[in-house]
Amino acid sequence: MASTMKAAVYYGARDLKVESVSIPEVGPNDILLKVKYCGICGSDVHSYGTGLYIHKGQIMGHEFSGEVVKTGSNVKGIRVGERGTGFHAGVCGTCYWCQNKQFTLCPDLFNNSTGYGLPGAFAEYVKIPNALPGINFHGIPDEIDDMTAATIEPVSVSAYTVELCQPKAGDQVVVMGAGLIGNVVMQVFKASNAGKVIVTEVSEKRLQAAINSGADTVINAAKENVVERLKDLVGVGKYHFNEGAMADIVVDAAGAPSAVEQSFEIVRSGGTIAFVGLPEKKASIDTTKIVHKMPKIIGALGGNFQAAISLLREGKVKTKRLVSHTFPLEYAREAFETQMNPHESVKVMIEY
Repeated sequence: MASTMKAAVYYGARDLKVESVSIPEVGPNDILLKVKYCGICGSDVHSYGTGLYIHKGQIMGHEFSGEVVKTGSNVKGIRVGERGTGFHAGVCGTCYWCQNKQFTLCPDLFNNSTGYGLPGAFAEYVKIPNALPGINFHGIPDEIDDMTAATIEPVSVSAYTVELCQPKAGDQVVVMGAGLIGNVVMQVFKASNAGKVIVTEVSEKRLQAAINSGADTVINAAKENVVERLKDLVGVGKYHFNEGAMADIVVDAAGAPSAVEQSFEIVRSGGTIAFVGLPEKKASIDTTKIVHKMPKIIGALGGNFQAAISLLREGKVKTKRLVSHTFPLEYAREAFETQMNPHESVKVMIEY
């Protein structure tokens, strides 16, 4: 094997260069994968556009599929030639949250994880340190092709978000944002026997993707009054001194300040709001709505890989049709620029 590989390296806002770097060295507990596909996550877009979450010199990319090409001498249960995906969460193991097994809340998470601190998969090879099957490495079943497998990580986030919302049969659900996460959240709700699932979005392309993926109704938030339209679709939800809509569950997968603000009007009193989108700008929140409507408010960070693999293998969630563009690694900057435009793209991937 050669000693160098091609990788997309971050140098600053909208400054991404493809260059030769050293292939990661594999220790006795590590594995190395040759990357097949890597998707551009919403958080990657924020990093590329503004520098959030990362520093100069970072190789991003954590939504990938690949083939194991090297395993350390101590690695058990993972073989060379196996198709897989994964995510190494570099938590400290000693803080309050790690001691209470709330690893996602560890302050070190974004300092030493795949694509955040550690080199990610916008490269020909990616290393998973301290590789453990079913923990930070997951084999890909034969029923899942390589492109679909690169969506396992975002599907895991979507599945976990829905799990946190604890939907009941017949719940009226509103998903705000129809990128890959929003589209998959909608599909997972449909698979969980929720009732009506409505998607709001400003991009016609993404709204069409939501229709194709099974949304009951879609709303173009750029052209319609979202709150008034939802009053018609899910009912009027009166609360102290005002009225909004009657959604049992609202998931913000858009991360736009307007969506954050609208979510408190859309949810019924005593309903649930989950935030999974990552806004670049702060939203204005009227806390009187929290007091008077008493919604359950959830921050959704993390994923359930096993649930994601099952949903994809069983065909309850379909993601391949949400991939709107693929680019070779040499055109990584063009790929990111395309992903930044919601009117042009749904999901953009690097293909190796």
